[in-house]
Amino acid sequence: MAESLLLPLVRGVASKAADAIVGTVTRMCGLDDDRRTLERQLLAVECKLASAEERSMTNGYVKSWMKELKSVAYKADDVLDDFQYEALRRQFKIGRSTSNKVLGYITRRNPLLFRFEMSRKLKNVLEKISKLVEEMNKFGLENSVHREERQHPWRQTLSKLDDSTKIFGRDDDKEVVVKLLLDQQELQKVQVLPIFGMGGLGKTTLAKMVYSDQEVQKHFQLKMWHCVSDNFDAIALLKSIIELAVNKRCDLPDTIELLQKQLQEAIGQKRFILVLDDVWNEDKRMWEDVLKPLLCSVGGPGSVIVVTCRSKQVASIMCTVKPHELVFLSADDSWDLFSNKTFSNGVEEQAELVTIGRRIVNKCGGLPLALKTMGGLLSSKKHVHEWKSIEASNIGDNDGGKYEVMPILKLSYKHLSSEMKQCFALCAIFPKDYEMQKDFLIELWMANGFIQEEETMDLIQKGEFIFDELVWRSFLQDKKVLEYPRMVVCKMHDLMHDLAKYVSNECASIDELN
Repeated sequence: MAESLLLPLVRGVASKAADAIVGTVTRMCGLDDDRRTLERQLLAVECKLASAEERSMTNGYVKSWMKELKSVAYKADDVLDDFQYEALRRQFKIGRSTSNKVLGYITRRNPLLFRFEMSRKLKNVLEKISKLVEEMNKFGLENSVHREERQHPWRQTLSKLDDSTKIFGRDDDKEVVVKLLLDQQELQKVQVLPIFGMGGLGKTTLAKMVYSDQEVQKHFQLKMWHCVSDNFDAIALLKSIIELAVNKRCDLPDTIELLQKQLQEAIGQKRFILVLDDVWNEDKRMWEDVLKPLLCSVGGPGSVIVVTCRSKQVASIMCTVKPHELVFLSADDSWDLFSNKTFSNGVEEQAELVTIGRRIVNKCGGLPLALKTMGGLLSSKKHVHEWKSIEASNIGDNDGGKYEVMPILKLSYKHLSSEMKQCFALCAIFPKDYEMQKDFLIELWMANGFIQEEETMDLIQKGEFIFDELVWRSFLQDKKVLEYPRMVVCKMHDLMHDLAKYVSNECASIDELN
């Protein structure tokens, strides 16, 4: 997963290779052809990195190739930094010079020696990257410009709860949400109630509990459930809702006007509940200008749309009723969920296992999916030494139990911009449960070149924007303002820390840096 940070790295080095200042010095040194070749090689690699990352999940050779590429990319970056520094140093010398000496000779450093040294370094990098490109061309990787990538893996959910599933710690949430739904019965307009929280908290499970509630079933004349995931296309969504309403296939052409008319006929003035599960769209215009007018113009008084999402931004865009935030389970509920899963498969609930189990439960931080995954793992372990071994291992490791949770967290991670991915990964240098200072984090991001200025934001403003986005999306949490000394601090959930370690792979700890 660390390889996913390669794309912004390679893109940045390629951009530096194309920089006009670098080009000025390479032309003076007679090395511009090599610089251009390096730029082309990096662009060729960049086009296929997304495909290479997918292949590296199952192919050790490709994974090894990507690690070597990272090493070479950093070396190329160092070489280009030397050219940039030399150009800036010479410009500074010219500005202070009162004579019209030739640019290339206004230096204490022998220009011939500089040219020889940089020629050697650049050719060394070129030789290595050329070999890597040659290997890459044998992998049969797809070019990213021809790939239609989903930003999120396709998934489907059903409205029905598994009868054998016992749910812990969500009865109060269910009661609150059901009451909110029933309280809308006098309102003429369709109301939208989001349920939001980080991956693995059980938003879909809660929605199923609410959807299956007897009062809800009696209250609403029409019940519909649609899993959105990354497909927030208006036509596809309308067709699906029509099919759910009439219980048959919709064969109408892909025309909004026709589908809107059919939707009105299918729903009429019935009081309906529509669950839109797993919504990712953060484009306010898509909701406000397209889907909201279509979906909220049908149905009788008291109709409600329930939305489940990870992003608080999605919730704020779509809500007409205050969003319900799903939080982590309490310590007691966490233990009940874990022990129900663990001690139901022949494992005896002996005192020593309970003691170890409670420590493992604390590591799960109240995340239901992590608790279930760990419980499922330990339900096959009957010996104390096996439990101790799992307790001692990193929760995020392959055999550490919560590895199966990682795909869910990776889903949120993949949804970040390249800059945010790098900034998040850097947080792995801090110990777990460390209180991170916002200003110090931003300074680290700036020092490492992870953030770039924009027309409307300088570096500090961009850093603050990224920090707020990471908090918004639950990658950072427990944000608070300390009065003395005045500062903003935050923490990272243990699972998120495991993810950051996983994607960064090679970060030093803050103790090592100190």
